[in-house]
Amino acid sequence: MKRDKLEQFVIENREDFNNEEPSPGLWDKINKSEATVRKTNWKAWTLRAAAAILIFMVAWFSRDVFDKKTQEVANEENQMTPEQREQYRLLMEAELYYNSRISHARTQLTSLVGSDKTILEDMDTDLGELDQVFEDLKNDLKENGDNEEVIEAMIQNYRIKLEILEEMLRQMNDSGIKNENNEEHEI
Repeated sequence: MKRDKLEQFVIENREDFNNEEPSPGLWDKINKSEATVRKTNWKAWTLRAAAAILIFMVAWFSRDVFDKKTQEVANEENQMTPEQREQYRLLMEAELYYNSRISHARTQLTSLVGSDKTILEDMDTDLGELDQVFEDLKNDLKENGDNEEVIEAMIQNYRIKLEILEEMLRQMNDSGIKNENNEEHEI
């Protein structure tokens, strides 16, 4: 069998490679490191295990609740007529649209208001009243699912919320512009 040059070189010079010996203290250090036993912190381990179990239980419970809600919605949809399904789909689309617009307007208003809590409290009070009306409309819709007037009232509720927030934003922007103009003309 033919050997390559590197292997031949290693075989011929083996003695030159093996002339170094490790220091005697090296083996003592290796033996000490093997003898070192780590102590287990049972309290920390128990807390980690409890946290993992808690996370698992919360996830399991959340999934279970979500599955029940999904099943309830599916059962409700199966009991609906095609017209009711279409109205329900339109309501869900409107709800997504208006909720995103309302959320955006609230964020803008909160950034404009800053530290003035009275404006935020007034806004929350007004919107809370509308939320209560919306919950009543939801209950009416559950009792009478094919009532188009209830769906229109729910969408109107979203429009009113959005109009309130947009009007507050307009007023805040107008007052901000006036304040800036007054500051420019002051000496």
